[in-house]
Amino acid sequence: MILAAVIGAAAGGGVGWLVSKNLGRITGTCPILCNTKIAVPYFAFLGMLVAAQYLG
Repeated sequence: MILAAVIGAAAGGGVGWLVSKNLGRITGTCPILCNTKIAVPYFAFLGMLVAAQYLG
């Protein structure tokens, strides 16, 4: 379960980085998506929750 949470957090952080770099420029309105320092931990936390729920 811990390994699944770590993998989910890493995958979520990567997705958060991609979203903030690509979609943050297009929309420019959402503070979560536009700021990389906020988006990466937020998506990492969401990835950890999803992975722990479904893989753990």
